[in-house]
Amino acid sequence: MKITVMNNKLVPFEEIAEGTVFRDPAGDIYYIKTALVSVVDKNFGTEEWNSLRLDNYTFDCFGPKDLVLPIYNAELIIP
Repeated sequence: MKITVMNNKLVPFEEIAEGTVFRDPAGDIYYIKTALVSVVDKNFGTEEWNSLRLDNYTFDCFGPKDLVLPIYNAELIIP
């Protein structure tokens, strides 16, 4: 994966579009924003996910006001 950052402005998570690659500045981890998915488990209750972590392909959830660094025009190449 090659990521070139052209923008260094933090924005609220709710302002980026689905499909946008972004970095979590708190953990220096890259994600892609997905549609909100809710999963109900009888043992654990409801879980919500709205992003896919790109280093290990696990789902995560960001709050609307969480600040992230969007990476517009990212080129994602999966071998």
